[in-house]
Amino acid sequence: MLQFTVDLHRFRQALASTKTHVSNDKDDAIGRSIDCTIRPNRELLVTATNGLTVGVARVHIDEESFYGELGQFSMTPEIAGTIIDMFAPGKEDWDVQLEVIVTFTTEQQPGEEDITVSTIKVRRLGQLFGGDQLTVTTPVQTNKDLTRIWASLGRAAQRNRAMLPPTRFDLKRITAFRAAQTTYGEPLTVCALANGFGSLLVLCGHYFIGMLRADRVELDDQDKDNYDGIKEHWAKELPSLFAAVS
Repeated sequence: MLQFTVDLHRFRQALASTKTHVSNDKDDAIGRSIDCTIRPNRELLVTATNGLTVGVARVHIDEESFYGELGQFSMTPEIAGTIIDMFAPGKEDWDVQLEVIVTFTTEQQPGEEDITVSTIKVRRLGQLFGGDQLTVTTPVQTNKDLTRIWASLGRAAQRNRAMLPPTRFDLKRITAFRAAQTTYGEPLTVCALANGFGSLLVLCGHYFIGMLRADRVELDDQDKDNYDGIKEHWAKELPSLFAAVS
């Protein structure tokens, strides 16, 4: 069992900014899940990845309200959307908290592996008559690559400098990060992931970090000439801050 209290705004922001990174493949249960993991520092890490982009948001947990063991649960983007819509704050709601209680049961599947099912109860605190409540039940989907993904992002965030090689990526991947900027109200900062493969690190303030997987373009002689020519063209065509002195 997990029981904890989080700020309503931060929790909604975390779900909104990460759920755009789930897979579009309806049959990919793990890729379509949003992982919620309570870390030893009593922070909730909300993570989603479709293999091409990654979104990770952190939410502070009220220390005094935490009960249970460190652990994780997951939800679908549909459940996340329901929470976002159902617990929308009013204009005067600045300091509102949500209580989240997660219980786990094991269901036996004939001829298959047993599955762990979580019951997630979300309740708004501070309202009369018990406050708004939502209860949903969903299988726990465990992404075994989460630790590696977090470690990769952490190492990339520590690097000060990285050179981005010629890179190609689908525009749909970068638009997945639009939700982070919208929900946190801060601009995105993008820098190269220093692994030589063209991937990008995406930051949004202190509460969101993500990764955009891209493909480094190996240029042959002709492509390199075209690439250099295009850069040279724009270098000449765009106005300079400094006027040439004859």
